[in-house]
Amino acid sequence: VLFFLTISFAKVSVRIESNPSNANVKIDGESFGLTPIEEISLAPGLHKIDLAYEEYVPIQYELDLQLATSVVLLFQLNQIHTVTFNTQETGLNFVLDSKYNWFENKIKLKMEEGTHNLKVLNGDSLIEEKELKINEASEIFYELPLSESQLQLSQQKVDEALKALKALQSVKDSIENE
Repeated sequence: VLFFLTISFAKVSVRIESNPSNANVKIDGESFGLTPIEEISLAPGLHKIDLAYEEYVPIQYELDLQLATSVVLLFQLNQIHTVTFNTQETGLNFVLDSKYNWFENKIKLKMEEGTHNLKVLNGDSLIEEKELKINEASEIFYELPLSESQLQLSQQKVDEALKALKALQSVKDSIENE
C-alpha cells in the first residue's frame, strides 16, 4: 500500500521552451505563464498543452507523461504571414492545400510559413498545380500559363525585335564609319 501511495503522489519536473520564446502556455486549461518555463511539477498521465504567440500558429499537444525525474519540451512555432493573391483572369477556381477555395480576383489570406500547394481550375479542368513557398508577407500575381501557340508567337516577336535591333546597329555603325 505504501508503494502505491508513493507512485500516486509522484510528480515529474517539466521544462517547456519554445522558439520564439515568450509563448503563452496553458496546461490542462490552466495558465502557466510565458516560455521558457523552468520547472512545472506534473503528475504522470495525459496532459493537454497549449502554446500561443501572436502572429504564429498555435500549438495543441497531448502529452502522455510517464514517471521520470524530468522532461524538457521544445516547441517550434510557425509564423503566419499575410499573403495577397491577385489575378486578372476570370472564371478560375483557386484551391490552396486542398482546403481553401476561392473565385475572387483578389483575396488576402493568413498563411502559415512553409510550403503550400495551389491548384488552379477552370470548371472541373485542372489548369495548373504549383508549389508556393511562403516565408514572408507577400503578394502573388497569377497569370494563366502561355499556350504553345502563344509561346511560338512570343518567340516570333522576339526574333523580329532582334532583327530590328541588328538593322539599327548596322545603320549606327555605317554612320559612325563615315
